[in-house]
Amino acid sequence: MLDNWPLTGRAEELSAVVSYTRGRGVVLAGAAGVGKSRLAHEALAHARRTAREWRYVTATASARSVPLGAFAEYATHLGEDPLARIGEVVDAVTCSSSGPPLVMIDDAHLLDEQSAIVAHQLVHRGAASVVLTIRAGESAPDAITALWKEQLLPRLELQPLSRTETAELIERVLGGPIESASAARLWHYTRGNVLYLRQLMSDEVTVGHLMQRCGVWFWDSEPAVSPTLAELIDTNIGRQPDRVIEVLDVLAVAAPVDLGVLRAIVVDDAIEDAEAANLIVVDTKTTPRPTVRLAHPMYGEARRSRAPAMRLRRVRSAIVAASAPLTDGPVDEVRLVRRAVLAIDSDSPPDPTMLIAAADAAIRLMDPLSAQRIAERAVTSGGGLFAQLMLMSALVNGERLKEALEINGELLKEVTPSDRVSLGLIRIGIYIRQNDRVAARGVDELETAAAEAGMTRSYQCVVAAVRSLDNDIEAAVDAAIAGLTGPGELTEAAEFAGIFGLITASGERGSISMIREFADRGYALACTSTHTASSRFALSACHVVTLLLAGMLADADDVVANRVDPQPMEFPLALAYRAFTHGLVATATGELAAAHRLLGEAGVLIEQQLLRSCISFELATSLAMAGDAERARAEVDTVATDDPVRQSLVYADTAEAWIRAADDLVSDAVTIVLAAAERARRIGASAREVCFLQLAAQFGDASHSERLVELVAVVEGPRAHAAAAHAHALGSADGDGLFAAARDYEAFGDRVAAGDAAAQAAIAYRAHARRGAALTATAFARRLADETGADTPALRANDTPIPLTGRQREIIGLARHGLSNREIAQRLTMSVRTVEGHMFRACQRTGVNSRDELVALLSGR
Repeated sequence: MLDNWPLTGRAEELSAVVSYTRGRGVVLAGAAGVGKSRLAHEALAHARRTAREWRYVTATASARSVPLGAFAEYATHLGEDPLARIGEVVDAVTCSSSGPPLVMIDDAHLLDEQSAIVAHQLVHRGAASVVLTIRAGESAPDAITALWKEQLLPRLELQPLSRTETAELIERVLGGPIESASAARLWHYTRGNVLYLRQLMSDEVTVGHLMQRCGVWFWDSEPAVSPTLAELIDTNIGRQPDRVIEVLDVLAVAAPVDLGVLRAIVVDDAIEDAEAANLIVVDTKTTPRPTVRLAHPMYGEARRSRAPAMRLRRVRSAIVAASAPLTDGPVDEVRLVRRAVLAIDSDSPPDPTMLIAAADAAIRLMDPLSAQRIAERAVTSGGGLFAQLMLMSALVNGERLKEALEINGELLKEVTPSDRVSLGLIRIGIYIRQNDRVAARGVDELETAAAEAGMTRSYQCVVAAVRSLDNDIEAAVDAAIAGLTGPGELTEAAEFAGIFGLITASGERGSISMIREFADRGYALACTSTHTASSRFALSACHVVTLLLAGMLADADDVVANRVDPQPMEFPLALAYRAFTHGLVATATGELAAAHRLLGEAGVLIEQQLLRSCISFELATSLAMAGDAERARAEVDTVATDDPVRQSLVYADTAEAWIRAADDLVSDAVTIVLAAAERARRIGASAREVCFLQLAAQFGDASHSERLVELVAVVEGPRAHAAAAHAHALGSADGDGLFAAARDYEAFGDRVAAGDAAAQAAIAYRAHARRGAALTATAFARRLADETGADTPALRANDTPIPLTGRQREIIGLARHGLSNREIAQRLTMSVRTVEGHMFRACQRTGVNSRDELVALLSGR
């Protein structure tokens, strides 16, 4: 596996090299593994394709002690006169019946002096085109360096592949998409060095760490340095004295390191020698102190895999001791966390106070994995109640909710009555994160105790989140407003719960104007509070959904760009939320291919079942919008039948409706969305109701146009207005009104709905013999279909402008999927005779004579 490694990211360089080979040649320089030899071989391959003669010479360290060792096959005897021998070799190499040959000399910096003179003469005489590769930073014979110093040959410096080029190469090698964070990490460790990348990927696939899930490749571990990879890295490191190796070991466990800390551990000469060997980089521009890092991340991986464990523990202890003075004064949270992580794996005595502070900092820095490790050590080191509380917070932020509940339960037995209320509310908050509605309703039992403890505001905020979870929208808003604006004490965790409940409930009922202030308050709280740090992602997702419901798609995109993207992306939950929120916006705006990729990535990354189920339904929706009912159905089937998200129906109904529509079961799709709209109406989720009724219009049903007019008065945002206009125009077969609705949809970003409305406009125009207007609307719809990749019932109906009713199209569509008339009758709850009647009338309208001809006509065959 992984045998096919196509040349990637080198099109410009290859074109330049081929051009240079028409003259004297070129020198290709660069670090080991960047692809110098591969590029030169591609130039040779071009020569072979053009029937040009070529020669290949490789220099090695072992042959360097032998005069003309690299050209041994061209030297027929070893005379005493070195000039004669050199001339003989030049003549032998250039002997050709078809003009000057192409000569490739690999690793020319390893040539012996006489071989180097041969290379120089080949270029100087113009007797051949010469492509030489040399390793940057290595000393080369004077005859070789003279080639570019005397401007006989141009020197082309090859750089490692960029992030984008590396990702492209990875996907070409794997034969499928790779999750973007995994691609970024592979680039981070290899820095675009193809030699390292090839060996690392081969090793990780072999051990099962680089794997495919749901059609997406995913790398879920740190690099395991195999002996083969270690040898490749050691070749670059070279033979170094122990003091330089000690510098590398310090940086291997803690890079980047403050220069002052490094100088306290190793001697200055060792640092200078390591820098001179291009093994480290000293950055004097960092503030407030210069820092030192490894020249390549794989140097650290190699040293950690080979250095004795006790040596690395000793090194960590030295770093902890040397960095202690740097943590005095104003707290640098990043340095504090790094020092704590080093202390855990060192021989330094544990400091519970420092560990608790570091765990708190790690949570705020969005690093729950480090926070958990540090907090666990704080607990075992005697940190007491504060350490246990910190561990609980770390577990909650890392979505290890079951373990957090266990700690919460133990603490409830030990604390005072007022603290018991706080812990009880936190416990309810954990149930909310689990989507455990039954357990969350236990909040009502805390009302009296909360009042006695002076925590009524906190209680009301948590109640708001619970009521929102229960779809009791008005109660959720009322409780949130009371808790967030009333007098009295308010804990950070409860405040965040109230904000979350308010945004969710207000968004569902369409009250967007009141959301911004509280959303900003929630984001600010998440940046400073240990209890709510990772909840900023859930808040962002909730905020995005409310804006999408309203049709404020540009605002939703801004939330993702300004609230999600800038956050640290060091752990899977953060990466999953970023992909999920981008995927939500992509689906809403009709970037369907991007949505498939993003939501697929999110599903691969996430372990939390609640969010994974939401992602599966959203992915299924985007797939079905593109007409891929089979993959969409398979994605829905991954969600258990008793899953809370499936039972809540919001995501499930939308996905199921689009799948039925993709399967040409349009009447089923309409039935589903109308039933969902009615449920939304009963609970006061007016914005959600608008979305379902808009879908009904896209599927060709305008029976609720008057209800949409009513909703315009209560639902903020452009979607309600566009959907009402769409349904009204559809009901009256008003082509101009439908085309206007299409433009309204496109104006706020819903391009799939815009394409559907335009397609319906074209059909209406044709029915009124307005051919020019129909052509214009069709062009509009097709443009949007091309841009989005959508394949919807309305687009299909317009692309086959045949005089059929919607029911006839549906029946023929089912026949196209291979269903018999009896099976169609069962699916549509009608008699076989009725199905046959529709088929007969469709044949009359279209002038065909059989069921198969109808299917072929509608399929465009």
